[in-house]
Amino acid sequence: MRDKLKDKFLASHYLQDNYLKLQNLKQGTKSVEEYTREFEQLLLKCDLREDETQTLIRYLSGLDEHVAYVIELHPYSSLDNLSSLAYKVEQQRKSKGKSPLSKPFTQPYPTQRTPNTSHALKTI
Repeated sequence: MRDKLKDKFLASHYLQDNYLKLQNLKQGTKSVEEYTREFEQLLLKCDLREDETQTLIRYLSGLDEHVAYVIELHPYSSLDNLSSLAYKVEQQRKSKGKSPLSKPFTQPYPTQRTPNTSHALKTI
């Protein structure tokens, strides 16, 4: 019944367009929340039934590479868990620029001491 309703009321290219949008979805200048919302909407529109691992990798591959790199270092098991990690990483990156501790330590290294040669061994 559901498939018949889709065939009758949806344009033939509707699913193809949404699959294409999902396949090419990238975070770009969007926030993690905006990216996650659009990702979930496209999943629903496509009625995509894939393994959860495939969905997680699809989501991860569209994230900003700096965010994805950090997330890959942490365990995740669901889309909610993954998007929560992405949000935390994004917030950390935003606050890092405002923190005084984010500046590199610039104190020079202590100079290396030269050995004292005044006490050289006497040869016999």
